Amino acid sequence: MPTYSNAQRKYWAQRPANVLKFDTVDFSHPDNGNIRLVANQFSDKTLNGDTYQAVAMEFPQITNQTTDSTKAGSIQFGRIGTQVRQWLLAITPLGAIKYPITATLRQFEDGVTLPIYERRLFVDQNGISINADSVNVKLSVDNPSKLTNKTAFYDPALWKGLQNL
Repeated sequence: MPTYSNAQRKYWAQRPANVLKFDTVDFSHPDNGNIRLVANQFSDKTLNGDTYQAVAMEFPQITNQTTDSTKAGSIQFGRIGTQVRQWLLAITPLGAIKYPITATLRQFEDGVTLPIYERRLFVDQNGISINADSVNVKLSVDNPSKLTNKTAFYDPALWKGLQNL
């Protein structure tokens, strides 16, 4: 849970109702870097020094975010073809197993440099569906790369033959 300064609390208590809010998602993976997207804008936006590409997407409601993994939400991109599909398909199969795709959700307000909301989530290994019309990304609180390794590691002290490898 983020902590807010007295200045931030004072600003939010008296802010006008017509302030623009920008919902953003930042997907990152060691294989191919980051892709930063801003929801439902007509042009790219520079927020907090980073440039976010404008795309049409259904974004999970920020106010409904909880720590429950079943309620982390999903993001649906409609007919964007090249932006997210190419980025997702550039991840190698081994890289997809070893490292999770992280999705950082942020919400910015117009005129405020730092995000007013930030949450780091993970993309499930089976949470990406790509078809001709859309891309659907299911988000989770749990790190999927740590969940898949449910077996015990071999200990060379118990398995003497491993010492020769």
